[in-house]
Amino acid sequence: MKKFGIMMLVTVLTVALTAFFSKSDDMIMEKMPLRSPYAHDVDIYKLTYMSDGLKVKGFLLKPKESKGKLPLLVYNRGGMNDYGSVNNKRLLYLSSWAQKGYVVVTTQYRGNGGSEGKETYGGNDVNDIINLIHHAEKLPYVHPAQKVVIGYSRGGMMTYLLMKNGIHFNAAAVVSGITDMFQFYDGRGANVKKELRKMVGSPEAERKKYKSRSVVFWSEKINSPLLILHGTKDKKVHYSQAEKLVTNLKSLNKEYKYVLYEGDDHPLTQHFNEYNQEIEKWFAIHLPKRFSTSHE
Repeated sequence: MKKFGIMMLVTVLTVALTAFFSKSDDMIMEKMPLRSPYAHDVDIYKLTYMSDGLKVKGFLLKPKESKGKLPLLVYNRGGMNDYGSVNNKRLLYLSSWAQKGYVVVTTQYRGNGGSEGKETYGGNDVNDIINLIHHAEKLPYVHPAQKVVIGYSRGGMMTYLLMKNGIHFNAAAVVSGITDMFQFYDGRGANVKKELRKMVGSPEAERKKYKSRSVVFWSEKINSPLLILHGTKDKKVHYSQAEKLVTNLKSLNKEYKYVLYEGDDHPLTQHFNEYNQEIEKWFAIHLPKRFSTSHE
């Protein structure tokens, strides 16, 4: 009887661990708790996945119950190094999107949040998003033909770079995004300039690298319906960056919408609900079959 009891305990522990850990195609998912108004509706997982031979950290959020395959929402974080990394506050925000019926994925980028490698601020770390997308598209509850993206600040630059690398989205939304790395460098303080020189080099010495990260020089690569949101009081990424891109998109006859929020800051603090409603409407317009159960 004692032996039987031990066997039962081992079985229970195995089942419990399986509920919290799963591994598929070089991606490990670890279920994590998070106090959230969406906790009853959304599951959150820490991810460890392979990108260019590196173990990179990220997160996946999904509805607890869903029928059929769901659209994938890629969230590209802002900041550099661990500043701006995805924390509990950001996971609460992403939970709201999962509650709406999206499978949400986001990466910390290489070199950050416990990830291996070195951040390059729009260099090879773009592959960390591309590889995460490829991993996510293989999940049984993800519709690989239904994909949207939100990019914030530096994440806006990463979103444009995804399109430059041939990744297509049904719809894209960029909040306070970098479009011109030369202007971004010139407009920032000594500390940010120092970090940029470490990761990319100086604009004078590495002009090619700065240009390769600046969508205003290759706007023809924009391949997805694009929503651009910016504030006139943004002190980190001046709204003229958005307007330079808008001018290019208009001349190229690209599909876009530009919303400028008068008097608002970099994170659009004063218009949080409004700008998220804009994003939700933009996605809904371009995902008419959001909850389709079959591949197209």
